[in-house]
Amino acid sequence: MSEHSDDTIWMTPSEAQSYLKISKTTLYDCMKDGRLPFYYVKGTRQRRIQKSDLDGLMTIGDSGEEMPYEE
Repeated sequence: MSEHSDDTIWMTPSEAQSYLKISKTTLYDCMKDGRLPFYYVKGTRQRRIQKSDLDGLMTIGDSGEEMPYEE
């Protein structure tokens, strides 16, 4: 059985960056530290990210939560 359903939406890093409206640095930091899983196209260095993983990266904010910096 396939690990992914037929309705999986795959995005390039550029598409993912635009979708979340974040910088390239932020996107790659999330991939590097494990917050955002990614996949390679077999035999290439091209990365792909599932849209559902991008959606899972987002969390509801807490107004009492201390943030290290403001964007």
